[in-house]
Amino acid sequence: MEKTVNMILRVLLFCTISLCLSAPSFADVTETARGNGEEARETLIRSKRVLEAYLKRLDPTTGLLPRTGKVSTWYVRDSAADLYPFLVMAAYYTDRPAFETTMMEILRNEIRYSTRLGMLSDNVLAGGGFEKEEIDLDSVIFGSCEYAKDGLLPLTELLGHHAWYERMRGIADDVIAHAPYDSSFGKLPSISAEVNGEFLQVLARLAFLTRDSRYIQQMISIGDFYFHEVIPKCNGLPAHLWDLKEGKPAADDFVFSDHGNEIAGGLSELVLFLKETGHPKFADYKGPMTDLIDTLLECGLNEDGVWYSKVSLADKRVTDARHAHCWGYLFNAVYTTYLITGEERFLRATERAMRAVTEKPTYLDDPEGSGRKYGSNAYSDAIESAIVFLNRLPSEETSEVLDVCVKRFLSRQREDGIIEDWYGDGNYVRTALMYVLMKSQGTWIEPWREDTRLGAVREGEKVTLTLETEKPWRGRIRFDIPRHKRYFNLPVNYTRLNEFPEWYTVALDRLYTVRIGDEVKTCVGGELRNGIPVSAGNEKPTVIEVSPMEGPPYGTK
Repeated sequence: MEKTVNMILRVLLFCTISLCLSAPSFADVTETARGNGEEARETLIRSKRVLEAYLKRLDPTTGLLPRTGKVSTWYVRDSAADLYPFLVMAAYYTDRPAFETTMMEILRNEIRYSTRLGMLSDNVLAGGGFEKEEIDLDSVIFGSCEYAKDGLLPLTELLGHHAWYERMRGIADDVIAHAPYDSSFGKLPSISAEVNGEFLQVLARLAFLTRDSRYIQQMISIGDFYFHEVIPKCNGLPAHLWDLKEGKPAADDFVFSDHGNEIAGGLSELVLFLKETGHPKFADYKGPMTDLIDTLLECGLNEDGVWYSKVSLADKRVTDARHAHCWGYLFNAVYTTYLITGEERFLRATERAMRAVTEKPTYLDDPEGSGRKYGSNAYSDAIESAIVFLNRLPSEETSEVLDVCVKRFLSRQREDGIIEDWYGDGNYVRTALMYVLMKSQGTWIEPWREDTRLGAVREGEKVTLTLETEKPWRGRIRFDIPRHKRYFNLPVNYTRLNEFPEWYTVALDRLYTVRIGDEVKTCVGGELRNGIPVSAGNEKPTVIEVSPMEGPPYGTK
């Protein structure tokens, strides 16, 4: 008996020592948080400079943003989808007066000058007037779907149900109302896999929130079209373009990169919706969805496990061997299919890709590859892919590689705040803000100043924040919530295009212990969401520690 007790004591002592050796010290945690705060500060400053630079370029008549420094036309698929929304986000975090005034003015002007068919938008010339005299319905639907998926979805996922959410619903309603293509399965908005995939992503999230039968039926029409006609006739792949009259592909391509891979993500979101809502169509789609992802993995991966850019439908021959710079976009569909089926091979394929981009950083920072064609946009898509999957598959090694690549990415900014003088500069801001929120674990301060440095480190259910300023500062620190549930009623936080990952989140009705310096108090999650008062500006950083209280029950004292 005594030997058994001694053995147990030795084991407990060993475990205690191991935990002490492996657990980082308070000093280590706060120092890491301070480093994260400095990185977040620089990135926010750069984002604000982009905002300021483009606000100087508003058209004096329409108040809209240009497509490039040389093309003043407001392009819905570009200016509205890739530039404006991320300037809104930059304003929210760095310039609240601009967020409350100028950003709303741009929305008002966008609706006034660009809506042309119901709430669907068309391109607007500098000084006013549409770019084309006649309505090109394909162009209008394409631009409006781009605006909804690339711009309005992430705005809603990050900021909630502001006017941009209603703008997105208006677009969705009118794409359905004006869908121009008749198929055996119902009306379709497009014959393009890109457009149909984008619209599926918008519809799936709206359907989770609203359960609107119009959204569900439109998704099923698109799903039937691909699972029961296009994919079976195209060697197991979704054709990039389809000839409805001839019932065959209009081009011999499947595109694994941007402007093509959207259909896989859209179909995976549709199938997940059907599963989670118990829809009878799930049984019809589960097998074809699994087969599609298996086919993509079979023919689309290079030797490192990262996507090629393009293959032939006819024989699955690689026709563009460059890697897809937005490699994570298609892995969103792979990972979501893992969540749908529980099949480990889909998880392993995603993990393999993460190892590849870690071991070969050119996948994240690629000046000699796809970056030659796509510029900073290629960097944005690659870095964001890593951030989204780091949120689900944490890796210290990948995080370190990412930090190095982000520094080089951020350094592409010019002295005047412009990056490359085109609408893709908005994607620079998107990437920057995703990185900031990773470094702050989703927290932010109000009001923000350029001398403030807020960083965070999470350890399980506890988060440690450091706040430093060069001059005295008083304000609030605000905490994130499970936005996927709150804003879109998503039962599963699946990976999705242009999402802003959730890091440390609080439940509005849970109690938390909050330590600020030597002061300890209890807060409900709703208080943390609205913001707790904090001051900074002393010689030492202000340290805030937050962790959930055990319970309920919480006790009476």
